[in-house]
This record gives sequence, C-alpha cells and structure tokens, in this order.
Amino acid sequence: MTIHKLDLLQPTTLEEASALYLEHEGDASFIAGGTALLIYLRERFYQPGYLIDLKTIPGLDYLRHEPGVGLRVGALVTHWTMERSPLVRQHAPVLCETYREIGNVRVRHAATVGGNLAHGDYRLDPPAPLIALRARARLVRQGGEREVPLEDFFLDIYTTALEPGEIVAEVIVPDPPAGTGAVYLKYQSLSAMDWPCLGVAAALTPGADGSVDDLRVVLTSVASHPVLLQGVNEVVRGQRLTDRLISDVMALVDDQIDPTDDIRGSVWYKREMARLFVGRAIRAAQQRAQATARG
Repeated sequence: MTIHKLDLLQPTTLEEASALYLEHEGDASFIAGGTALLIYLRERFYQPGYLIDLKTIPGLDYLRHEPGVGLRVGALVTHWTMERSPLVRQHAPVLCETYREIGNVRVRHAATVGGNLAHGDYRLDPPAPLIALRARARLVRQGGEREVPLEDFFLDIYTTALEPGEIVAEVIVPDPPAGTGAVYLKYQSLSAMDWPCLGVAAALTPGADGSVDDLRVVLTSVASHPVLLQGVNEVVRGQRLTDRLISDVMALVDDQIDPTDDIRGSVWYKREMARLFVGRAIRAAQQRAQATARG
C-alpha cells in the first residue's frame, strides 16, 4: 500500500513551521522522526495534504545541562542520544535506562524526544519517568511560547495540551533534590518488542533522618493518559518506608487507573500487576536513594 501524494514543507524556524501549520490547519501534520506518523500514512489511517518537516529547522538537537535549571533537551534529540549520553547518565540516569527500553535500535536512532511526547500515546515509556522528575515541555507557536508541566500535558488518548500550531520545542528536566532515587519498571506480558502491559516510574527523595521527604509515582498503559498517583505523600511523607506504608500506597492505585481488556491482559490482571509493580518501583527507588547516600 502506497502513501498518497502530499507536499513536504521545509521551514527554517519554529515560528515559520507554526505559521505553515495554521495556514493549512486540518490538512497538515508536523513530522520529526516519523516512526509513528509514517506507519499511519502507510496504513491510510491518516492522510494530510502537507507534512511540515521539523528536521529542516537548525538547532533543535541540543542536549545540555544548566546549573539551577537542569537538563535541556531539544525536541529533535533522538532516543538513542538520550540512551547513550554521559550527561543524561550523570544527571538523570533513569532516563538513559528508559530510552534504552524503547523499540529497537533502528527506532531509537530515528525517534525524537519531542515527537514522542507530541504523539500522546498512553503506552509510551518516557512520560512516566519524566513526570516523576517534574519535567516540563516548552511549547512554541507563531507569536509566543509557554511551558507546561508534563503531568498536565497528556489529556486523553492521543490528546495533549498542544494548541493548533504549537510545537514541542524543548523538554526541561529539573535536577532532582540531592539523594533522590528514581526508577522505571516496564512490564511486557507478551514479547520484548510489544507495547507494555504497564509501566511504573517512582522518584523518592529521602529526608535527613531517613524518612520520606517526597515520593512521586507515575503509571502508564493503564489509563487514557499517564497517571501521576495522587495522595502518595499524604501517606508516606515524614515517615520511614515500611511494607505497611508501601501497601497503603499500592491501595491508592485502583481508584486512579482505568485499564482495558486486550491481548496483554484482562482488566483484573492489569490492576493486579499495577499494584504489584508500584510496590516494586517504590522499593527500587528507595534502594537507589540509599545507594546514593552511601556514595
């Protein structure tokens, strides 16, 4: 099956790209790595008249760290770069581990950080640890820009906070507080190359006395968008983690997820696995925080 004829537009600035989109609104799509969009085009799920190529815009593939700000990741940085970057490994090692888990090496060489987020698929891996680390997206459009915390970016299945003409230009990952341990656990019930049955990220910051100062837990693939588990710090803050406390956090999961039956598991099975993996992620984050404290 062939892709229908379309026009490829090649802007040189984000503002120009945004203007082109608005000019052809309803009949245009941005393309970066194209790992998802090209499949949709080939299968005729989606047939715009225009593709706006973001790779012709220079300067969107930067990756740097700014003291007091954190990691600044340009939208066109690839998954492979995130996986291999010593800078990412130094400041947010959980992101190296997460991007390494995506697809295969061919996909990771093509797929981009910004395109992955803009796609808005509820099964994607990076949103979970990025939300756990309080990352935010810088969105640019003709006439202005704004920053949106990633916990507010994903709204529904393939639906994000992007407004018409807006482009994910950058992802900012703040430096976590000293001693923070973060993990991402991905559970695939079929094969290593399949979409996950679920994913869970946890970021735990200990207090000076070994108690929990902050804990963020994020789940993917079990609702129409990534779920930042609410009520966690009300349960654990100021206390030392125990099996009882972790069980209390696990009990928060049921009311905040909405899994669906599919070939990867039943609703009952996914709920069971979600609780189990939340407990595992919290314990793993605690172990990493303790390892950091030991130096």
